[in-house]
Amino acid sequence: MIEQALSRAGTVGSDLLGVPWEQHPLGPPGRWPNALSSAVRIMLSSRFAMWMAWGPELTFFCNDAYRRDTLGSKYPWALGRSAREVWQEIWPDIGPRIEHVVGTGEATWDEGLLLFLERNGYVEETYHTFSYSPLVDDEGTAAGMLCVVSEETERVVGERRMRTLRDLGTDRSVVREEADVFGSAQVHLEANPWCLPFTATYLFDADGDARLVSATGAGAGDPVAPRVVRATTTDPVWPLASAAAGRECVVDDLAARFPDLPRGAWPQPPDRAAVLPLGQAATDAAIGFLVVGLNRYRPYDEEYAGFLRLVAGHLGTGVAAARAYQAERARAEALAELDRAKTSFFTNVSHEFRTPLTLLLGPAEDALADTEHPLDATQRERLEVMRRNAVRLLKLVNMLLDFSRLGSGRMTARYEPLDLGSTTAELAGMFRPAFEAAGLDLVVEVEGADGDVAAHVDHEMWSKIVLNLLSNALKHTFTGGVRVTVSGDEQTVQLAVTDSGIGVDATEQKRLFERFHRVLGARSRSHEGSGIGLALVAELAELHGGSVGVESVPGRGSTFRVRVRRGTDHLPPEQVVRPAAAPRSGAPDRQVEGFLTEALRWSQPPDDATGQHPADPDAPHVLVVDDNADMREYLVSLLSPTYDVAVAGDGLAALERVRERRPDLVVSDVMMPGLDGFGLLQKLRGDDATADVPVILLSARAGDEATVEGLDAGADDYLVKPFSARELTARVRSNLELDRSRRNAVQLEHNRVLLDQAQRLAAVGSWELDMATGALSVSDELVRQTGLSAAEVGRLGLEGALAHVIHPDDADVVRSALARAVRGEPLDLQVRFVRPDGEVRTNRVLGELVESVTGARNRLRGSSQDVTEQLRAVGLQAAAAAAREAAAREHEIARQLQLSLLPERWITPDHLRIATYYRAGVEGVHIGGDWYDVIELGAGRAALVIGDVMGRGVRAAAIMAQLRSSARAYARLDLRPADVLELLDGVVRDLGDEQIVTCLYAVYDPGDRTFTFANAGHLPPLLVTGGSDVRRLADTAGQPLGTGPFTLAEETVLLTGPATVVLYTDGLVERRDSDIDAGVDALAAVLGRAGVDAVTPDQRVAELLPDGAYDDVAILLADFLGEPAGTTTHTWPVADEAAAVQRVRHAVAEVLRQWSLPADRTGDVLLVVSELTTNAIIHGRPPVELRLRHDGRRVVVEVHDAAAYLPRKQRPTTDDEHGRGLVLVSRVTERWGTRPTDRGKAVWCVLPAG
Repeated sequence: MIEQALSRAGTVGSDLLGVPWEQHPLGPPGRWPNALSSAVRIMLSSRFAMWMAWGPELTFFCNDAYRRDTLGSKYPWALGRSAREVWQEIWPDIGPRIEHVVGTGEATWDEGLLLFLERNGYVEETYHTFSYSPLVDDEGTAAGMLCVVSEETERVVGERRMRTLRDLGTDRSVVREEADVFGSAQVHLEANPWCLPFTATYLFDADGDARLVSATGAGAGDPVAPRVVRATTTDPVWPLASAAAGRECVVDDLAARFPDLPRGAWPQPPDRAAVLPLGQAATDAAIGFLVVGLNRYRPYDEEYAGFLRLVAGHLGTGVAAARAYQAERARAEALAELDRAKTSFFTNVSHEFRTPLTLLLGPAEDALADTEHPLDATQRERLEVMRRNAVRLLKLVNMLLDFSRLGSGRMTARYEPLDLGSTTAELAGMFRPAFEAAGLDLVVEVEGADGDVAAHVDHEMWSKIVLNLLSNALKHTFTGGVRVTVSGDEQTVQLAVTDSGIGVDATEQKRLFERFHRVLGARSRSHEGSGIGLALVAELAELHGGSVGVESVPGRGSTFRVRVRRGTDHLPPEQVVRPAAAPRSGAPDRQVEGFLTEALRWSQPPDDATGQHPADPDAPHVLVVDDNADMREYLVSLLSPTYDVAVAGDGLAALERVRERRPDLVVSDVMMPGLDGFGLLQKLRGDDATADVPVILLSARAGDEATVEGLDAGADDYLVKPFSARELTARVRSNLELDRSRRNAVQLEHNRVLLDQAQRLAAVGSWELDMATGALSVSDELVRQTGLSAAEVGRLGLEGALAHVIHPDDADVVRSALARAVRGEPLDLQVRFVRPDGEVRTNRVLGELVESVTGARNRLRGSSQDVTEQLRAVGLQAAAAAAREAAAREHEIARQLQLSLLPERWITPDHLRIATYYRAGVEGVHIGGDWYDVIELGAGRAALVIGDVMGRGVRAAAIMAQLRSSARAYARLDLRPADVLELLDGVVRDLGDEQIVTCLYAVYDPGDRTFTFANAGHLPPLLVTGGSDVRRLADTAGQPLGTGPFTLAEETVLLTGPATVVLYTDGLVERRDSDIDAGVDALAAVLGRAGVDAVTPDQRVAELLPDGAYDDVAILLADFLGEPAGTTTHTWPVADEAAAVQRVRHAVAEVLRQWSLPADRTGDVLLVVSELTTNAIIHGRPPVELRLRHDGRRVVVEVHDAAAYLPRKQRPTTDDEHGRGLVLVSRVTERWGTRPTDRGKAVWCVLPAG
């Protein structure tokens, strides 16, 4: 049935049943043609989107997939209507196709067909791939068509957008200008008029106006794309402020704003536009914005907005890249210009330096060489210092000039054949004195005969290469030596300088030949130098067509190699000198002097710089630290006449000198090897012993920035080179005087702090009162005691203090005491101070009269100590003593009551030995409610009870007594352990006050060799077997008595041999520093280590609690000894019939005869057997069993049956039903009773065997 198929076809099937088919030409579904019903069933069962039209009306049907993917808001309205009406808006496109299919029976196929659907309240751009197939009726005639469709709108639109983004993201490496960026982007944006009907891109200028840089779909200057959007316009064409703030926005109702809008690829123009800011990755500020007319046939959803954000992002990135390129190009041009200016400056200034240097060196050398007018020693020494440093400056000027000419390409070499072996050896020989002064070896090796290592080089340049390498090796080598090797082959000549110095890390090696680069922290003989020596070597070698390299291992040394090619083919012909003579050797002497003079000064130990000792032996000690020997000598000569001067060559050496003797002041250069001046300053400030030593830093760095940096680092003064002798000595003198004043002030403050600390620690304040003026001065501690500030106390004076600090009731007492003190009486009284917060404190005030400097006796000086806590402590001690005395009395009363309530003598049931111990907690702890009991139940059975009443004192002991009495009463009923505890739970509940009790009740049956117990929240019993095997029984206890719904389980332990059960309370195992399980484990360890029989209960307690217990301790040990030797037991089943009694009597009689019992005792036993078995058969429930046990002293008779146990509240009498037999049994037995068993009940009795 089609109705059933529709009802099972989900949402669409149910909605089809809801169509009023009775009013439709097709009629109810039950009368549909079979072909239609089959087609509908097939369509509804498919998960692929389908719809169909049937009959002349082309009635519309669809399945759930089509409803979900395509139909939209037309569902369920479309069901049962004509397809012409359902798809009215696209009927011109699909109608001819449907008519063709129905008319000819031929199927159609369309792929990605654009259809404008109205399914969501607006005309929507959609794309579909579908096939129309004919449907035939029951006669085989085409009666309709079936459409299988796949909507591809998202794919088509997505590919279109992705293509635009891909084109925008093409390589911009050749795009260097902003105009190129927007020109390229305009081409790609115009290629997508579907998603971007029109665009306008603007960039902000410096005034905040937006200028058009690109437009698509509209011309520049059109209404939607004005060339400029002014920031000052009140109603701009586009929302300028939002875009500048980086906010996206949508502008609606474009038709009202712009009369003739671009349409892009669509028949209608956009009615909305999106405005998106353009940003740069390096900043959050917008650089412009993009306006996009939105496709009115697509919803402006997150996908559409995300696409436009990516477009805007591409444009922003392109602008940023173009601007970065332009900035980098401008920077490169500026750097090139700066380099040209620097080269020109160095060239000019170097030439300008040479003139004054010539006028310095010339007269100085003449004066030193003048024998007719010789100089005295002091003047000669000063002039030699001037000449040495002028030579050093000349060397630096020459190197800077070389670099300048190399950089500008104006250095011209004169290549001539030169014996590099002899030339290098000669240069190294000139350097030998400097190596020897430093304690280093210098070895020179030239491979081959004279002339074998000749090459065309510039003689002066080669000398500079060798001298710079030797200077570098000496500067960084402290032990070992340096090896210079010159070797060659047919193509090249190689110079190798190998040292055993500090070495260079691999990461630094590649930068060694960079201009002005220096390895930070590298150890060297001096920090002097410009960082251009090795760079000059590399550039000079390159000028010769050669190369330079380094091989180095940190801590082991370095090898520098310079290679130059033989021949002249690689050299400019115009710069090659071709003399006819053989290659010559030689070296320019003048060039060596600058290097050698500097190297010799490096080798001079700092201790060589000495000066005159000051006349005053107590002169301040000044430490001078500088790596330049001339500067050290100069500073010493200036300071040594007045101060005791010591010197050091670097920061590390200075620290050693400081450890030997603490200086009063340090004068240090900033730039030094190893540890520089800033590092030395940090070390001094970081050490408490030298943190306050004044430090004056000397530096060649001029300007306010350098001075501020030095002072911020912690220096006391900063002196810029060059400085005058007067300026230096003035700075040293003023800093020493300032330090002396600072030390005095610090010492005074330190003394004041110590005094204040002493008063604070002793809680004693001091005061001084001028009785003539009432002026009052107090110490910091007394200020703290009053709760006021020091200024407030000073303003109060005597009368103010009496009115605002002293308690009103004590003011007159204080006035009287002060009056007596002025007359010479000592002042000693307790005064109450009232603090600003209202708190009252008691102070003990002491004072006495002192004379002023004029001899007047009107001044009092004294102390004040807060004794509030002392007085309170005295009161607390008295109260505590009284409380301890009361507690001791209560403790003793409760202990005596507890001991009086516990049993003193124990029953001695057969096969059982009992040992107990109780000890109250230590004095000062309330007695608790720990208790225990042993109750004989008959037939050798016994009940063991232990408990703990939650509470303390007499009340807990009284509750314990009540529970113990109740337990004894309930035990007489011979109930199961769980039943006894349930009855005790009722007793606890009747006590009220939310009382809680833990309790364990157990029954020992020697006949069954069983130990059965129930636990109401108590600690688990411990079972000892085999002498030392200890285990817990039933570690999980039920809820304590009195705590709620009461349900307890029982546990039965079968005892196969001698055993001991240990019951105890928490005072034995509870510790403050560990959990209770650890205490139980400790008790088990004691029991297992000592053995059951070896130690008494009190000995076990003493071992566990050597210092006493903080709570009561109760322990009960029950030794189950087993049956005595000779014990025999017999068991007989008793049938449920009268004749069974006679059979049992005969069997028992035979056993009694074997036991040799007296005749009268045999008769008693037989009488008991007859009565009990008869009673069980008549009133009990089978199966019935008789048990007979004889241990030599007693005979025990037990009759078991399956009847429920009902405890008796009184003994039976002869008037009771079936009571006469039990009365006879009671008269001939020692004891008898009834008890429950796991299968019912048992009646037992005990008779003497004799």
